Amino acid sequence: MKTIQEVLTKLDEIIDHCAKKENPAGYFACTYRITTAQILREIQKKKFEDNERMTVLDVQFARRYTDAWDQYLHGKKCSRSWQLAFDAAKNKNLLILQHIFLGMNAHINLDLGIAAARVMPPRKINPLKKDFDHINTVLASISQNVQTALNSLFYPLDLIDKVAADRDNIVLDFAMTKARDASWATAVMCSNTPAFLRDTVIGIADYATAQVATRILNPKLLSPALLRELKNYENKNVAENIALLRKIQNI
Repeated sequence: MKTIQEVLTKLDEIIDHCAKKENPAGYFACTYRITTAQILREIQKKKFEDNERMTVLDVQFARRYTDAWDQYLHGKKCSRSWQLAFDAAKNKNLLILQHIFLGMNAHINLDLGIAAARVMPPRKINPLKKDFDHINTVLASISQNVQTALNSLFYPLDLIDKVAADRDNIVLDFAMTKARDASWATAVMCSNTPAFLRDTVIGIADYATAQVATRILNPKLLSPALLRELKNYENKNVAENIALLRKIQNI
């Protein structure tokens, strides 16, 4: 993949595969495609400080995910964070939000920082910060659309949204902000690490990200019994859920 349009085509292939196989991994793929399409629009409108650089970053970023997907699909080794996220598709008791957060965790906490460091010269990551932060603005601009779709798939989320009142989109916004902050820390760490130690540093970041994944899989605030009860409020048809999420692609 060399263009963002090629990234979108690849994501469509992954989403199609997940819908056909009733694979919940498609929930994150849909959410990521929405984000990628919006970033492309921002680049076309020249909203970034360096739009050409952002195109390179977006493709590099996407390849971290698509390579991990292809590796997993063919029984090859991928990062520990993605292994946990993809393996989670076998767990029928997880909530849609858990699947999305597992994907966000691996892709933003780990992949985005690594990709950001790779598009900049070593130890010169700071000039990217403004455009990196603008990504968060893009995420915020689509979060309402995503949450509206999720509300129809998971009724309790709508209740949370109403209780939050003036803190609209509290669930998604909190997760995205935390992930973005962690990914910039990873970018700075990778940028300032000598090349011969970079794989070791990435391995440490992957381990830390995987630890977050285990907390998403087993949240302390929600007992297994409560998770099972919440699951009863979801539509069980994965293909239908993916189809609904795809309806908000052209935002």
